[in-house]
Amino acid sequence: MQINFENPPKTLVVMNPVSGTLQPETKRDTIESVLQAHNVPFEIYETTGKENIRDVVRAAVQQGFGLFLATGGDGTAAAMASGLIDTQVPLAIIPTGTWNALARNLDIPLTIEQALELVFQGHRIRVIDVMQVGDNFHILNISTGVGARAMRESKREEKRRFGRLADLWTALSNLMGFQTYHFDVRIDGKLAKFRALEVMVANSKIIGLKGLQLDPEIRMDDGKLNVCRLYAGNLTEFIKLAISIILGKQRETPNVLCLEAMREVEIRCREKNLPVQGDGDLIGRLPIVVKLRPKALHIVVPMPTA
Repeated sequence: MQINFENPPKTLVVMNPVSGTLQPETKRDTIESVLQAHNVPFEIYETTGKENIRDVVRAAVQQGFGLFLATGGDGTAAAMASGLIDTQVPLAIIPTGTWNALARNLDIPLTIEQALELVFQGHRIRVIDVMQVGDNFHILNISTGVGARAMRESKREEKRRFGRLADLWTALSNLMGFQTYHFDVRIDGKLAKFRALEVMVANSKIIGLKGLQLDPEIRMDDGKLNVCRLYAGNLTEFIKLAISIILGKQRETPNVLCLEAMREVEIRCREKNLPVQGDGDLIGRLPIVVKLRPKALHIVVPMPTA
């Protein structure tokens, strides 16, 4: 299935002007130029951080918009997805964020020009699973522990100036403290108790960079979630954990344990006020319930390679 550009759909571009390091004018000029060249009717909505993007997208669907372009990072894409769930209206990713993990998962080009051209050339529409927390939806992963703490401490100004290095430095500072937490995790009604640096509910295998994979077998359209515990109690275990992830040998180490969920995951922690991140943005604190919504989002991806 592809988008029919013989009768171009009315397109809404939602652009996060502060995502990544590119200037907003550069993003806007490039998008306008490409869409105009393909005779696509479009509007551009620049986010302010104060609106509810889900509501903006839902209103646009009601107004007849038939294609949505997420120009920003993973958080922008997830917020737009919340307004497109179960509509069958396609979402195209134009990655301009810091990590762009969603684009990496789906093999979407990482430059604005190439990502835009993908929409008009050999693409397909892939239907993927999503995760629901309350009224909002997330695509990649939801986690709590040292990683979410690092996101809380990483400042926007540092991320714009240093990109991924800001997140990596803050995360490393937290990880080197080797603080573990006592988690109670209920998976499809069954309770598991363990200590961990991080507990992650994953719908995708890639963690940020494409070379870092939580579990190579995780798929975004298999109708299940993976609940993974990452553990390291000392420097030696931390090094083993890092090496196993880098080399793709997560299943060979006890420092990574992944279980499958078919319906929902509830996470609680004995420590107070532990933050939770979803697709790179802080979304609240524990406790949290994550529900699986299978085959809920239509997304533009490249054609499969031979």
